Amino acid sequence: MFTNWKLKRTYKGKLLKTKVHGGGVADRQSKIPGFCQETLSNRSALCAGAGGLGTAIGEPLVRKGIGNLTLCDEDNVHPSNLNRQKFYEHDIYKNKGLCLARNLSKESFLGTEITGIALNFMDAIDSGLVPKFDCIISATDDELAREEITEFALAKGIPLITTGVSENGDSGYVHVQKPGEACWGCAFPREHRLHDDLENYRAPCPGTPAIKDILMIVGGVAVYALDCVFMDRPISWNYREFHLAGFMPDVVKQIERLPECHLCGSQANSNTQRKTV
Repeated sequence: MFTNWKLKRTYKGKLLKTKVHGGGVADRQSKIPGFCQETLSNRSALCAGAGGLGTAIGEPLVRKGIGNLTLCDEDNVHPSNLNRQKFYEHDIYKNKGLCLARNLSKESFLGTEITGIALNFMDAIDSGLVPKFDCIISATDDELAREEITEFALAKGIPLITTGVSENGDSGYVHVQKPGEACWGCAFPREHRLHDDLENYRAPCPGTPAIKDILMIVGGVAVYALDCVFMDRPISWNYREFHLAGFMPDVVKQIERLPECHLCGSQANSNTQRKTV
């Protein structure tokens, strides 16, 4: 039987204080309009997924000095992850959540507390091991997991940033879901919930193509979006889509909430009522 110390590890990042010419660690980013280091240092985020997207999002968050970052992932590190994820040879076949938390602690110079949990998102929530958090980041490659995370964020009234990349490594997206506004289901409408059609659902196959370049772009924009959730950095969109090859245009838009959305609209309410009858 697993004990808590095998499922959860917490690391305290370095808080570097210098008096040398040129300012402290946060000097340059504190000059950015709308950015407030004190605000970020007092906020916490829960990241579902500690792989390619988790790495691309986690490292800048830690370097920028978010107060607390929790990473949950039930998967283990494999050699094929090393081309794009922040793992090393000694991490192979160990849990991603625990290893990434440890590795990111070495990237901290503003005192971020980083927790790794060796469970998927919902199991981590149910375990009671997750510290308090102010925002959720969905950095998984599984559509069913994205749906579950969206429904959880809607139920709790917590902001959610959802990310995804295509299998060919050419495109990716970031969606920002604020309480009362358009959810991930509004951005990707379906005829029904994935949970209602599990027989036809297919999880990502092992060996899915992946590359670092698109992950860096999506991760950087997701971190910007998180700043906008916590602070007053300017933003005019809740959905952005990127296409590296240029054959399709990038997309920047403000998605409106859909009344018929199966996750946040009237259809979601009727589904909930049927479940409680």
